[in-house]
Amino acid sequence: MLAGGDKMAAMRIQTFLPALCIAVTATTLVSRTSAQVAGQPYRVSDREVARLLDRIKSETDAFRKSLKDALNKSRFDRTRREDDINTFVKNFEEETKRLDDNFDHHKSTTSDVDTVLDRAARIDGFMSRYPLNARAQGDWSALRADLEQLAAAYNVSWRWGGGYIAPVVGDIPYRVTDKEVEEIIHRIEHQSDVFRQSLDTALDKSRFDGSRREDDINAFVKEFYKETKTLHDHFDHHKSTTSDVQTVLDRAAQIDQFMRRNRLRKPAQNDWSILKSNLDELARVYNVTWRWGY
Repeated sequence: MLAGGDKMAAMRIQTFLPALCIAVTATTLVSRTSAQVAGQPYRVSDREVARLLDRIKSETDAFRKSLKDALNKSRFDRTRREDDINTFVKNFEEETKRLDDNFDHHKSTTSDVDTVLDRAARIDGFMSRYPLNARAQGDWSALRADLEQLAAAYNVSWRWGGGYIAPVVGDIPYRVTDKEVEEIIHRIEHQSDVFRQSLDTALDKSRFDGSRREDDINAFVKEFYKETKTLHDHFDHHKSTTSDVQTVLDRAAQIDQFMRRNRLRKPAQNDWSILKSNLDELARVYNVTWRWGY
């Protein structure tokens, strides 16, 4: 039997314990929520991440040196390909440094890692497509292995794609060699000249001579020429994009609509069909989904 005072104490404890449990549970939930928001995004210790980032930095330095030596002794020396890979490495180093700085200030995120891996993928695409000497390939393989560990540590799903990454403004948005793209653009420019001449002849001998219809098609052709030149200029300066190609195709679609609605003499129609096939090839190599509006 409990005395009166003991009974009162017991009742206080029974009343207090549930409230205490609720408070502890709430505190735990708050702590867990805070850890999810402000905690670390990686699944290993700070020390392990720091060591991994140090290794990646060291391996990047080694790879850059062996890459430079390999390029100087390869067919890519002083070519656009050399400019490409050097740009990829520079961008990769910038993003790796940003990740390292954010880690040092306890601000690194999976997005930082994803950006690093994205830049690395461009290097990997080059190294897969254009194998260099054994030393450069070996240094890249070692760096790749630690980048895979970085992805695993930050719980980032990652798979190497092989080949260039596209489309990315300032990188390479097409799926063939520079020479092949240049040949396609030159064919388009040449065939455009052929088409314009046969179009002028056909218009002069048609009911559209001196009419608004003639002004319309000439304006379409002028705009098409302008955008084709822009694409060529951007290509020459390593700045061509899928958007450039899309604009060229949009201007071509205006010409195509005229040619379908207003049948002209056969030479003009045939020359336009040839030019269209070249434009289809341009769309394919730049990976632009395109269909003429029939």
